[in-house]
Amino acid sequence: MNYRHAFHAGNHADVLKHAVLLFCLDALKKKPAPFAVLDTHAGRGFYDFQSEEAARSPEWQDGISRLWTWPEPPPLIARYLDAVRSFNADGTLRTYPGSPVLATANLRDDDVLIACELHPEEHAALKRALPRQANVQVHARDGWEALGALLPPPQRRGLVLIDPPYEAPDELTNSARALGPTLKRFGHGVYLWWRPLKSESALNAADAEARAQGAKETLRADLWVAQPSPEGRLVGSSVFLINPPFGLRDALKVALPFLAEALTKGQSGWRLK
Repeated sequence: MNYRHAFHAGNHADVLKHAVLLFCLDALKKKPAPFAVLDTHAGRGFYDFQSEEAARSPEWQDGISRLWTWPEPPPLIARYLDAVRSFNADGTLRTYPGSPVLATANLRDDDVLIACELHPEEHAALKRALPRQANVQVHARDGWEALGALLPPPQRRGLVLIDPPYEAPDELTNSARALGPTLKRFGHGVYLWWRPLKSESALNAADAEARAQGAKETLRADLWVAQPSPEGRLVGSSVFLINPPFGLRDALKVALPFLAEALTKGQSGWRLK
């Protein structure tokens, strides 16, 4: 699977991933101690819905666009929409903030973002997108290597977002195995791991591998807007959390059925484990 994000920004997968990301950030801010966010595959930061990529693959029109003017979405989704609206001041949906931009907007003065992006063009765009301030660090480095080099953070609290492009056929398994040494160093951190939902059995195997690597307190949320197929286009995604914040499960119980109906293309559904 080749998941170049400019073609998919703002789609159903981003809605789920970024709504959960914001919940996790809000939960971390409930305590006064500073925290760090490590984004292992950060991307370019901002995405333009008027770009050539968005025009060629306008998945956002069946994603965030369907929710943009929804009168009373569930709290998890309302928080997400408010965050995206803050980057579209005139109310017209043109710009989409990626995970490092959303994280930066939710940092306090002592909190830190460490954003890793290896692709030269994406890294250059990310440096332009993020503010030049001491608590925002942009690294041109491999995200998997960063897990070993940058954890645990000096702040001792934090969130690790793992969202690789899944260009290699074994990246799902390798992602699960990468958690083992990482959890030994930073076992009490919050982990948010995004995965494409192409095969439920493949995700179940990845979950089992993650637990074998030391993941104990976990939560998995799946959302699909049409029937997933191993060989078909991406119509579903999954987020797997380790040490999920209190209240997220209840928030997802309300948000997932709402999204399955609002974003549906036919055979939609959701799952919470």
